[in-house]
Amino acid sequence: MTRVRDAVLAALCVAVLTPLLVLSTAAAGFGPRHWSGVPLTGVALPLLDARPTSSGTRVAALDAITEELIATEYRGWTALYTGTDGRVQIETTRLSAALFHELGDRFGGDTVGLVYTPMTPPMYPGGPDGGHTVETTWQRTDPVGSWLTLLVGFPWPLGTALLLTAAGWALVLRRRRRAAAEPAHGDGDR
Repeated sequence: MTRVRDAVLAALCVAVLTPLLVLSTAAAGFGPRHWSGVPLTGVALPLLDARPTSSGTRVAALDAITEELIATEYRGWTALYTGTDGRVQIETTRLSAALFHELGDRFGGDTVGLVYTPMTPPMYPGGPDGGHTVETTWQRTDPVGSWLTLLVGFPWPLGTALLLTAAGWALVLRRRRRAAAEPAHGDGDR
């Protein structure tokens, strides 16, 4: 039973640590890349605002990317601007593998980057068409979908988290086994 418990705890640690590792590397400015090649270039959370700065210039790809986002009817994006690195930065309230793949296939990771801003208020309170369809915060931010994208969409943080978790649990289990196998010193020696 302890092996099952240890396996479940290791899986839970990976499920929590990997998205945190991806977000922290994006906040530190390392820009972890999704499998599609598109980097997560920034994060804007309540206590952490690590967005790339705008260069103030307008690159030619900005219009093409805007048209692509409108054509795909992806409603999670809130802003587009050119960053100081020359990439078009797309601020989005939710992360999805489909968005990463579409942008990666169409433009590549050297042209576009995503900034995760889940707390940004909606652009159109009544929907883009002015109708009566209002998305709830859960629908607009899709926390489960964003978490899954952070969990399995970024290869090197996933591998690093797996290795660190496995090494940690191996050390803990080794210490437990040593402590259980060593006889208690000083008990009954007199």
